[in-house]
Amino acid sequence: MDGLPRLVGWLARDGDVNFDILGPFGIRDAEGSEIRIPAGRERSLLVLLLINRGEVVSTDRIVEALWGDQPPETAAKAVQGYVSHLRRILEPGRDAGGSDGLLLTRAPGYVLRVDAHAVDAIRFQQLASGGSRALEEGAIAEAATALEEALGLWRGHALADFAFDDFAQGEIHRLEDLRLGALEDQAHALLQLGRNTEVVAGLDELVAENPMRERLRASLMLALYRTGRQADALQVYRDGRRVLAGELGLEPGPELQRLEQSILAQDPDLDGVNRPSVAPRRRVSSHTEAHVPPDSVAVIDPQRSRIVGHVPVGRRPVAIAIGHGSVWVANADDGTVSRIDPDRHEVIRTIGIGAPAIDLAVSTDAVWVANGSAGTVSRIDPSADTVVETIDLRGTSDLVWNPTYAVDADDESVWIATGPHHVLRVDPTTNEPSAIIDVGHVPVGVALGQEVLWVATTAGRALRIEPHTNTATAEVAIGDPVALTAGRQAVWVSDTRGQVWRINPDTGTVTQTTPVGGGLVGMCATDGVVLAANNADGTVVQIDPQDGRVVGLISLGHAPTDVAFLDGTVWVSIQSESAI
Repeated sequence: MDGLPRLVGWLARDGDVNFDILGPFGIRDAEGSEIRIPAGRERSLLVLLLINRGEVVSTDRIVEALWGDQPPETAAKAVQGYVSHLRRILEPGRDAGGSDGLLLTRAPGYVLRVDAHAVDAIRFQQLASGGSRALEEGAIAEAATALEEALGLWRGHALADFAFDDFAQGEIHRLEDLRLGALEDQAHALLQLGRNTEVVAGLDELVAENPMRERLRASLMLALYRTGRQADALQVYRDGRRVLAGELGLEPGPELQRLEQSILAQDPDLDGVNRPSVAPRRRVSSHTEAHVPPDSVAVIDPQRSRIVGHVPVGRRPVAIAIGHGSVWVANADDGTVSRIDPDRHEVIRTIGIGAPAIDLAVSTDAVWVANGSAGTVSRIDPSADTVVETIDLRGTSDLVWNPTYAVDADDESVWIATGPHHVLRVDPTTNEPSAIIDVGHVPVGVALGQEVLWVATTAGRALRIEPHTNTATAEVAIGDPVALTAGRQAVWVSDTRGQVWRINPDTGTVTQTTPVGGGLVGMCATDGVVLAANNADGTVVQIDPQDGRVVGLISLGHAPTDVAFLDGTVWVSIQSESAI
């Protein structure tokens, strides 16, 4: 429904191998000595498994990543050889057949088990998240220290030696976006501490490289103004306006416009310790004792911005949907769907799927589940709470097997985002495919709007698909999408740079963007509010659908993955904060 959930995770273990990906890929032993891995496909295999740490990566997926569309007949055998060699290098003293190693064989492929502290990217995320929280709580010096330490772990661009490998692109973009978010927080902390000259030195080139990041631009403008460079501050604004108008046909956001007017008026408030009010990441007050534990669903009263309860569910819930008088939750790690009674706030059924359930859609007589790497879609009969059909996409002759990324459904069709660049349409009366639509690139999400289907792809496009002809009737340029949802009046897309895009479904044009901050995942839209789950900072963002303003942030204490609205109540699936 809302799009591709963030499924990267890990299983904790005691280990002595450290992995560095915030720069060129490197491996070190407990003493800090480099562990050398041969260049080529063996090294690529290890990176692929590290990116998907804690998850089974199928042999088919490995072969496709290493050889592309034309692998040799011996590819699977070669993968076995690579794995054996990697085991000898990484754990020379460990029994190859043991069950507690780093690199394990798990059908239908392999899994790399890595403790959180052993990966520099995870340490960075934890430090950056702590710095962000300290910033919001007013501990400015503490925030600056944590963010400096976090950013100090970077040695260049993430996975710099895999910059042109398709399988690494998602992780590279995700980490680079988190780095930009940390740099934005650091700039604000330094502004609060009066270290304006440092902000100018740090952001001048960064803003030029990332012209769409309005929060960075605001910090640079304020720092320039405070160092006596009013004209330069205004030029930074004009440069940003020119880029937005030229590439997207948009004006800067209202907060950035207000900052420009304040600089023109030489507003005395700008001279003080004052955070630029672009994409505010404040948290609407909620008591810390009400924070929600992981592997549960939070219940929120949006009028009071308060958590009013939570319901424990399965391991790593990643998607949520409403229907048949219930709240339905997909739990990726234990392959189940939880059915919640919204009045009693308790799970009334747990339905085994037997695959990593990653997305849900509800129709009149079914609940549809996209099963990720299993390459299948399950149909649940809500009257019996059982799986009555599993559609196996791996066996079709017209579609190369790939994971099922997302699903949406109505009474006439089930729409499935799958690979390598297709949306599959299934007839629910027969459970058979009725159309395969080539969308050009990997689809990361599908959403049914008013008599049309919207598809977001990795090409930075939102496509409007006409169901009567199964063809695209509009293609909208957006950022690198993460999730999308279709409301009555608009289609909303979040991207990896922390922007939320509002699309007019009739004209197929972008009508506004809202900078919110990196980490957005699942979304939903109602007539009165757009809700977005921010996996990075543990909040649900409330956006006014009319003017795009952020009108509230609800702190959850752990990492939300998806959000849904039912009868005035917000339901949010929550996973561990360390599983961003």
